[in-house]
Amino acid sequence: MLTWTRRPTWTRRPIAMTAACAVTAAVAGCTVPSAGRTGISVTADGQPLGAVLMCHDHIDGVTLHPDDDDPNTREQTGRWKRDEAVTGFTTWPLAMAAGGAVEGWTVETPLGRLDPKQTYRMYGWTTDSSWAAASVSFTTADLAALTPGQVRYEVGDTVVTSSIEDFREKGCDDR
Repeated sequence: MLTWTRRPTWTRRPIAMTAACAVTAAVAGCTVPSAGRTGISVTADGQPLGAVLMCHDHIDGVTLHPDDDDPNTREQTGRWKRDEAVTGFTTWPLAMAAGGAVEGWTVETPLGRLDPKQTYRMYGWTTDSSWAAASVSFTTADLAALTPGQVRYEVGDTVVTSSIEDFREKGCDDR
């Protein structure tokens, strides 16, 4: 015959609280803290130029993808990895051949053709998901509106277009 012994209340409540916290954490999702900003610029001949400003810590690479609602169906439009972690400020041309390397950046996924009807999002990441560089969204029309020496980036919900010098000097003011 089985006998059940009822646990004292003081042991049941911590167990229930731990379970409730675990469920809350699982449903809330995880976000990687932002330690910098990702920006987009153009070269003298109008080709896309990535820009990253790290306010603290580092990132290891940058990914560009269509800005779709469903992150599970996104295909990478471009992915670049830095040979050494990015700290501070850096730029690099997005249009490099597969396996190509420029200024410490190596192409993992070459830049695909950008569709004029599509909005894209680019962000910085670390291999261990410890830090990120806040993303920037843009279209081909946004790229065409930029002149060399300008960078487009986002501060919260606000899109900012400034000189690269202002980006470097003021991009971390709210961080």
